[in-house]
Parts: sequence; C-alpha cells; structure tokens
Amino acid sequence: MHTIVGIDEAGYSPLLGPLVISAAAFEAVEPPDDWWKALGIPKARAKPQTHLPAIDDSKKLYTPKEGLANLERAVLSFLAIAGRRPASLRQLLSDVDACVDLDSHPWYRGADVAIPIAIDRDAILLSADALRVALESARVRFLGFHSQPILEGDLNQRLDRCDNKATVLLTSTLGVVEEFLRPGGSVQFLIDKQGGRDFYGHALSQMFFGCHIHHSTEGNDLSTYGVQHGDCHFDISFCVRGDAAHLPIALASMLSKYIRELFMKLFNRYWHAIDPALPHTSGYRTDGWRFVRALDAAERLAGIERALMIRNK
Repeated sequence: MHTIVGIDEAGYSPLLGPLVISAAAFEAVEPPDDWWKALGIPKARAKPQTHLPAIDDSKKLYTPKEGLANLERAVLSFLAIAGRRPASLRQLLSDVDACVDLDSHPWYRGADVAIPIAIDRDAILLSADALRVALESARVRFLGFHSQPILEGDLNQRLDRCDNKATVLLTSTLGVVEEFLRPGGSVQFLIDKQGGRDFYGHALSQMFFGCHIHHSTEGNDLSTYGVQHGDCHFDISFCVRGDAAHLPIALASMLSKYIRELFMKLFNRYWHAIDPALPHTSGYRTDGWRFVRALDAAERLAGIERALMIRNK
C-alpha cells in the first residue's frame, strides 16, 4: 500500500487573518495517474452527475458571492467517511489535529461558529456515501486531514525571527510533513510549488537534520526529492499548479481555505459587535487596509496590539 499526502495553504498574501496549511492523506494499492478520472470526481466547472463533491483549487470553488457550499460539501463529506462530523469550527480544528491557541487573539477568544453554514447535513451525508463507493471502487482509502493555522500574531513573531515570509511558509509546510513520518514508513508528499523557488534540498537538510537525500530533480515545473530520515523514507515533490494536477493537493487547499474563511467570520463578528457600521473584510491587502483605516477613523484600535492583527508581510 502507498501513502499519499497532498499539502497546500490558504492565506499567504492577506493583511488580516491566519495563514492555514493543510494536508489530505490517502492510502492506495496503486496511486492513480488521474485521481479525478479514477474516482469520477468532478472539477470546478464540470456539471455534476452524481452526489460526488467537486474537488479543485479552492480559488475556483470559492468566491464571497457563491459562498462556502462547495468547500463545505467536499471537506465535511471527506471528514464524514473518516467518522468525523464536526458541528463547529472548534470541533473541526480538533478533528484535523490543529494545534492553535485561539484565546491568544481577542477576536477568536471564546468564540466559535456553527457548521455547516451553506449546505445541509443530509446533503453532506449523501456526498459521503457517494465518496465511499468511489474510493472503494478505485481501491483508495481516505486517511484523514491535518491542518496548521498560523494566527496573525504567531505569524508576525515568525517573521520577526527570519524576516522572510517564503521561508516561514516552507518551514511551516515541512512541519506538516513531519506530522506524517513514522518509523519504518514510506510516504509520498505532493505539495503545490511555493513561489519561484526551485531548490528545496537545503531546507530539507535543515528541517530533517542528518537526513540523506538520495535523488533529486529540480526545475521550473517540478522539484522532487527522495529522503531517508532515520527509519523513515519519503518522496517529496513540489509541483507547479499542483492543485490542478493532484487531487490530494486540491483537497488540502479546500480545507485550508474553508478554515481560513471560518476564522474570518469570527474576526468580522467581533468587530461588528463593537461597531456595526464597520465594513466586512475578507482580509486581503486592499480590502484589509480599507478595514484598518475604518477602524482608525472610528478610533476602535485603542488598546489593540497591532502586531496581533496586522500582518507584517
């Protein structure tokens, strides 16, 4: 059996809200060349023929206008076949083994949001049943999710230490990789390529000190490495447009985006409770600065440590 783990992030560029890095893990007798074809799962623009959820780059399946329905159907139906049925963000974070201190930020402290938001639970269970059949037919098993939200203040602390956001993203991503390594195990990691970086060998050697990289291919479209780290072996590939080529990466991107959007709901709820006249924000740069200026104009930031809220990069 082969273990395949796709990893992707959401929230790398915004001014406000967390950066979320997630993984989706599968086990297969033989990993499919085309996961979508093997499972019969549609992509974003395909007309669905069954209850199977669409899986694709989260940016193709989510817009503020269309809402969370596509993300919820996919993420929560995969969780359902793993025996997890979270009813809130905090339960979801527990189900994906996220280690995060929500009480460190005022807008998340003691707060929660009920899920699902945009789709009813019966529809999720129908999708889960269809997924279960598709996975069994392809001799694939969903092992589960892992997610690591990095809250604004924590991200700024990491940036203060190394002053390079790309390095923070890469080391945090490799931290997620480490979660799946087991003595005697062998794992294939598929990761959406990060910016213009082509060379990852040095970062792998630093993260997995003493490891042996026994083969590598490095290029514009694909950088891949075979790594022996103690009793663990893993192959790790960084792929251009990986979320379009590998379903596990696309599913990981959807979980990351879903979790980030739920955090932003808590963020907006907190500020609107203080001042209902404040605009809603998605947290991205232009919109985020508009929101911060509105807070300043309304004198609502008194007593708020800006490093907890406004990301340095």
